[in-house]
Amino acid sequence: MELSVIVPCYNESESIIEFHEGLFGALKNAKITNEIIFVDDGSKDDTIIKVEELRKKDKNVKLISFSRNFGKESAMLAGLKHASGKYTAIMDADLQHTPEVLIGMYKRLKEEKNYDCVCAYKANREDEKPLKRTLTSIFYRISNKVSDIKLLPGASDFRVFTSDVKDAIISLPEKKRFLKGMFSWVGFNTIYIPYIPDKRLYGKTNWSLLKLIWYSLGGIISFSVKPLKFIFLLGIFTFLVGFLNYITFGSLSNKTIILFLSFIMLSIGIIALYISRIYNNVLGRPTYIIKKKLGFKN
Repeated sequence: MELSVIVPCYNESESIIEFHEGLFGALKNAKITNEIIFVDDGSKDDTIIKVEELRKKDKNVKLISFSRNFGKESAMLAGLKHASGKYTAIMDADLQHTPEVLIGMYKRLKEEKNYDCVCAYKANREDEKPLKRTLTSIFYRISNKVSDIKLLPGASDFRVFTSDVKDAIISLPEKKRFLKGMFSWVGFNTIYIPYIPDKRLYGKTNWSLLKLIWYSLGGIISFSVKPLKFIFLLGIFTFLVGFLNYITFGSLSNKTIILFLSFIMLSIGIIALYISRIYNNVLGRPTYIIKKKLGFKN
C-alpha cells in the first residue's frame, strides 16, 4: 500500500461525506493505493455512523473509535500506530485541508528523494480573529526562544511523511503529546510548503482560546527546561533586591513584599506545569482507549 491518510474526527458528521468524496476522487485520479483511517475522538454526533456508511462503499475506509474524547493528539497517535502505508498523511475532516494540496505534497515527497516529510504551513492568517492571531504569534516567538526545538510559524499537522518518520514519532513514550514539536525533535529533512486553508463550511472549531493557551504552554514545557532555569535566576534576583532593600532601609517595603509574592506565585505556577506533566507520565495510563475498530485485521 502506498499511502495511509489519517483523519482525526470530532463531531464532523456534517462534512465527512463531502470530505471523503473529494479525497476519494483525488486519490483515484492520482492512482494511489491507499487506506483512509478515520479516528473518531468520542464524537457526540453521528460521525461513526457516517464512517460506517462510507466503508460500505469504499473498502479503503477504516475506523478507529475511542471510548470517549481523548484529544486530537491521541487520535493522531492511534492513526499512526495503525497506518500500514509506505507513506503516511495527516489531514482534518473539516474541508479546510484540501485533497489537491495533499496529492501535491505526496508527489513532492516522492520526487525529493533526500527529504522525509512535507509539511504545509498557513501562508495567510488574516482570516483569524486578531486576538488569536496575536496570541499565536506570541507563542511561536516564545517557543522558538526558550525551546530546544524550532517551530515554523503557521506550521500545521497537515503533512505527508515516510514510514521512518512515522516510526520515530510512535517510539516517543510521553503521554501528553505535542506533535508539532515531536516532528521537529525527531529530525529528518522536511520541506515546508505554503497553503491557504479553505473556509470551514460546517460546524465550528473545537479549539477555544483557553484550550489553545493550555496547548501552547504544554508545547513549550514539553521541549524546554529553560522556564525552570528562569525561576532559579528569578530567585537570585529577588534575594538580591530584598537584601539591598533591607540593608538600605532596615526593613522590607510593602512594594518589595508584593514583588516577592508575585514572583513566588509565578514560580509555583511554572513548577506546577512541569509537575503535572511528570504526574501524567508516572500514572502510566494509556493515551487512549479504543472502543471499536473496522477494517483492520487485528
